[in-house]
Amino acid sequence: MDKKTIGAFVLIGVVLLGWLYWTSEQQKKVQPVKPPVTQTDTTTKTSADTGSIKNIPVKDSVKTKDTTQKAANDSLSIEKYSSEFGNAFYKHAVQYDKDNNITGQKNIVIQNDLVIMEFSNYGGTLTKFITKKFNTYDGHPVQLVDWKKGKELHIIFTSKDGKMIDTKDLVFSSAYQPWDSINLNDNAEYKLEYLLNIDSAKTQQIKIIYTFKKDSYEFDVNYELVNSIAYISDAKYQLVWGSSLNLTEGRSDVEASYEKAYAYLGGELEDIDATDFEKETVGDYNGNTDYVASRNKYFGVFLIPTSRKGDGAYLEGINTHLKDAGQRKEYSIAVKMDIKNDKVNNDKFIILLSPIDYNILKSYNMELQLVQSFALDFIVRPIAQWVIMPLFNFLHTFIPNFGFVIIVFALILKIVLNPLTKKQMDSMKRLGQLSPKMTAIREKYKDDPVKMNEQIMKLYKEEKINPMGGCLPMLLQLPILYALFGVFNSTIELRQQPFILWIHDLSTPDVIFNLPFKIPIFGIDQVSGLATLMGITMFIQQKMTITDPKQKAMVYIMPIMLTLLFFSFPAGLNLYYFTFNLLSIIQQWYETKLKAKKEGSVEVIQDKPKRKSFQEIKDELTSKKKK
Repeated sequence: MDKKTIGAFVLIGVVLLGWLYWTSEQQKKVQPVKPPVTQTDTTTKTSADTGSIKNIPVKDSVKTKDTTQKAANDSLSIEKYSSEFGNAFYKHAVQYDKDNNITGQKNIVIQNDLVIMEFSNYGGTLTKFITKKFNTYDGHPVQLVDWKKGKELHIIFTSKDGKMIDTKDLVFSSAYQPWDSINLNDNAEYKLEYLLNIDSAKTQQIKIIYTFKKDSYEFDVNYELVNSIAYISDAKYQLVWGSSLNLTEGRSDVEASYEKAYAYLGGELEDIDATDFEKETVGDYNGNTDYVASRNKYFGVFLIPTSRKGDGAYLEGINTHLKDAGQRKEYSIAVKMDIKNDKVNNDKFIILLSPIDYNILKSYNMELQLVQSFALDFIVRPIAQWVIMPLFNFLHTFIPNFGFVIIVFALILKIVLNPLTKKQMDSMKRLGQLSPKMTAIREKYKDDPVKMNEQIMKLYKEEKINPMGGCLPMLLQLPILYALFGVFNSTIELRQQPFILWIHDLSTPDVIFNLPFKIPIFGIDQVSGLATLMGITMFIQQKMTITDPKQKAMVYIMPIMLTLLFFSFPAGLNLYYFTFNLLSIIQQWYETKLKAKKEGSVEVIQDKPKRKSFQEIKDELTSKKKK
């Protein structure tokens, strides 16, 4: 190949490369850049391109888009509620009703002389229960329905498609207008009805009929299940109160110690006490059930089947922490019911929300008063129920202030115990007179404790003195103190009852000032005025009574220990103990000082002829025989 031929090929190659480059640049300029494509844009472009719906106005297009979106949302909503409530109940769910603005919530207020109640068609449930005669520790009316749950009293069951249905989540129809108000002072009785038509043919229904009375803490409820075989799978349901009553006192940790749940079956009261934090406590019972209940310190709720007994009970509780070292025991209580008639099943119940008042609970004649339990119940209950409260109530009929009732009660008790007290004083007096002899024995046998104790006991025996005799009146007082502790701590009659001066509530400690620290072991950071007075009188009484030098430490230790212990006790108990001690001091002063002075002489036991012991008589007879 010559040079010309090679130059021609090179020239042709350059031309071809130049042409290819130019055509490439021209193609880039002609081809438009496509924007990112969305589903909506694609739809719009397609419509415009096809021209089939090119005359549709823009707003109709948006409407179509919204309709499509709504249909998609509805589909998601139905799927969501259907998965939770099943096909038969999802359209009756409260949240479904709210999302679709179907019925809306309607509340009604019903009141009598004792309470104000509020009910809602959302669940056909009780939303508020306000007592007219009781206030919380900070002065607000006591409202018992748990403020977090917002509604209580409902039934639960398993639907045909296996869903757990709770009627508090369903919407019921009702005839009243929103915020209608019924005053039972004008009506002897009032009925409130809620209806749920489960199917469109109205052949499957749940009816709730409440009946209210004048001057009562109770109301009745009737649950009517129509054609239940079509929507309940296992012919069972439970009537549930799902939360504890609201706290009403200032110290939640103290109130929690009274919170329990109960079931009364077969003549026995079963209970659960959720003492462990964050751990569920469960009681599951089967058999004829008279009632289930739960309580806080002063109020209780009772579910009582009346048309027939329940078929079991379920109790559940958990202890939770609150701020400032507080706590709350959350309980759920339920009565198990079998459905006896799958066409129309009617079960009636009494719902009682009441103060824990012995007379109110006893009036039902169903052992409801058993929930009013005390520490050492077998000792305290008889004293509290048959002695203290009847006497208190009797005295209160003509003494309006319970503080003065307590003082009179202490005086009566002092008179009743006077024989024993006199015996105690005589015993202590004679022990004091024996003191020189006992000191001599201790000195003589100081190196032989066994011999020393034998000689002291021998001396007691010869003088017919029981060294423990002085403790008897104090021991007899212990059950009374226990009973008073229980009465003042949990009896509704004494709740928020004032006395005089700084004592505003006899059922709580009468705090006169707070300490900047907690006293070790006792954990106390508040000082009680009456407990201090009680401690002072106890010290004076001990000083007047104890003469044995070996027991001198008790003069100081006992008053100090009991004063610290009583700082956290109710003011009523400290008032009683202070009054009793004061009366004992007066009696002691009269017996040992004034009375002895009047008689002009003091019995001196040493002057009495010494009585011979059995061993001495035996030795004397043996000696005579030998002679």
